[in-house]
Amino acid sequence: MRFASDLHDIQGHTLHVVKLKVALARKLVHRDPGRAEQELREIYSLVSDTITQTKELVYAQRRLDLPAELENAKNLFEAAGIKVHIRRVACTDSRAGELLGQVLRETTTNILRHAQAREVRITLSESGISIVNDGVPDKPLSELSGLAVLEQRVVDNGGKLTVDQENGHFLTVADFPAPGPEAQEAR
Repeated sequence: MRFASDLHDIQGHTLHVVKLKVALARKLVHRDPGRAEQELREIYSLVSDTITQTKELVYAQRRLDLPAELENAKNLFEAAGIKVHIRRVACTDSRAGELLGQVLRETTTNILRHAQAREVRITLSESGISIVNDGVPDKPLSELSGLAVLEQRVVDNGGKLTVDQENGHFLTVADFPAPGPEAQEAR
């Protein structure tokens, strides 16, 4: 199940990004050929990176990097015309960083797929992440299976994943217990 979930994260995320970038390149091909070519180069690079990530997953070498995921999410939202606000309350504990990166990746994919977002706010704390977006329909969303699988992973690692939909906004929060004094001294 974990392998399938990770493969879904890698492939699903990339395919949604590629779809978005291809649509943008199609719009730009006659209006701004240089920018369209840039988008195509980025698509090529993204697909190459995804192939590498898939190979790493197969050979159990894949590690998610939270700062890279944060930068990737920011770039994707901006490319989609969505305002992004990022707030770092504290440096994130490295123990939780990989799982927080997975939460951010899955939430980014869900926002791009399911919402008509105009704005996303991401807040990072020492042991958690909060992501809130607008543009959510008032009707109940269908089950977000990627978040359900991720919730189990977060719980298995001592954390809590909370999702909430209210007044056209969707909130995803992942929290882990704050590291004890011995973990802080080891840093």
